[in-house]
Parts: sequence; C-alpha cells; structure tokens
Amino acid sequence: MNLYNDKDRIGFWLRLYNQRTGGSYVVEYWPDDDSSKKNIDAMCRDLEGRTLALEHTLIEPFAGDKADAQPFLKTIGSLENHPALIQKGHMITVYQEVGAIPRGIKWTEVPNAMLTQLAPVLPGLADGGHIVTVKGPKWELDLRVHKHRTRPEDSGTFLPGRIYPGDPGPELVVAALEKKIPKLALATADKRILLLEKDAAAGTIETQFKLLPDEPRISTLLNSVDEIWAMNSMALEREDTIFTAQIHPRGCEYDGYCSLELGTNKYWQVQR
Repeated sequence: MNLYNDKDRIGFWLRLYNQRTGGSYVVEYWPDDDSSKKNIDAMCRDLEGRTLALEHTLIEPFAGDKADAQPFLKTIGSLENHPALIQKGHMITVYQEVGAIPRGIKWTEVPNAMLTQLAPVLPGLADGGHIVTVKGPKWELDLRVHKHRTRPEDSGTFLPGRIYPGDPGPELVVAALEKKIPKLALATADKRILLLEKDAAAGTIETQFKLLPDEPRISTLLNSVDEIWAMNSMALEREDTIFTAQIHPRGCEYDGYCSLELGTNKYWQVQR
C-alpha cells in the first residue's frame, strides 16, 4: 500500500482536474513551504500562463469513526471490487449505516452472506438509488445501493462505504471555510480553488455542503473563491484511484463526477 503526503494528493487531484476541465495546470511552487507566513498550499500555472491558487484541507469524519471502522473493514469493506459484484460499464457504491453491524455476531459470517445475496440482485437494478436488504441468522442490514453507468468499456467498480449517523451536518465544512478561505482570498491569481478532501468511508462532503446555512457570513466566504471541489481519496492508498466533484458554485456536484486511476491514467466520468 502506498503512502502519500499532502503535496502528492494535491498533484494527483490537479491531474484529475485537468482531465475533467481540459486544463494544463501544474504546480509552479508551494507557498506554504514558508511556515512563517499564512500562505496557500499551491500556486499553479497552465500553458497559457494563467494562474490558479489552490488551498487544500481534510474534512474529518464523524465522532466514533475509528470504533466503527474495524467492523466495516471486516464485513462489507472486505468486498471492495469483488469480481462477483462488479458490473462492466458501471460504478456501484453500497453504503451501510454507521453502527449497523450489531454486537455479538461473528463478523466472518457477514461478508459471505452479503456476497451471496448481493451478487444476483445487482445486475437487475436500474441506474439510480435502491435499498437492498441482506440477512443473516441473527442480523438484518438495509444497504443503500447507488448504481451509475460509466463508459461501456470500463471494467466496473464496486465500492463500499458508510453513512454518517443521522446524516452529516455542515459544521466541519463551515469550520474549513472559515479557516481556509480568508487566506485563499488574499492570493493573487486568475482563479482560486478550495479543495476539500475526504479519506474516510462515512459521510459525504457533498451532503454536508448542501446543508450550509443561508447566512451572509457563509455567502461572503463562498463569494471570495471561484470554485470548491470535493475529493474522495478513500481508494487512493490501496488502489491509486481518486474521485472528485465540483460543489461550488452550488448545484453542480453531480455534473461530471469523475475519477482517475493514477497508474494507468484511466479517466471516467458519470454519464448523465
């Protein structure tokens, strides 16, 4: 498994951003290397000489994430990209509630039950969202399945995840905006982008962003930058794959949700 630092992650995302937008940006220098000043993370430039100021931050998952991570990874998490659950030309994401795995059951029995019950169901599901119930001798789980069509030649992906209990609130995103945007707004560049990264299986930045309060202070912050993107790096360390979606200006988070396999430079985008 690879281990990547923040500069690696920014560079990887920039490659995906260029694929998504047809850009040619590269990191020109790292202003934040001067720790004596509150500088942005990266200053980028494209082949036409246009500059892009980039600020990156990690949005932490919910309280109790670590306690729930182990049963998740031992159960549905162990089925990531299982050959029996992959469908050519589709991205399938399956989410379970945090705390869904009850105490007192054998974790080892859960993956096989999920596999044998999901495998015959997934091919018949239409594109979109579904609830699929899987059962064991002493347990029952409602899984939230999302099926998206990609390119016909794509080999397909099956990605498990977790749902934040009660749906995530906007507090962590608000804190990131208040901390990061003021210094990003001071950068001299043709474009200013805030990159919000999530590396955990639970919760989505897109959902949290939708819940931002309609307040003047939030509007002022958002109007101080050109774009905000959500980056999902859950599969980065193990599979060298990242996902991204633009979430600001508002209303564009599912317009071109895309991913990049870093080793092969294979790019795909959800087809609308």
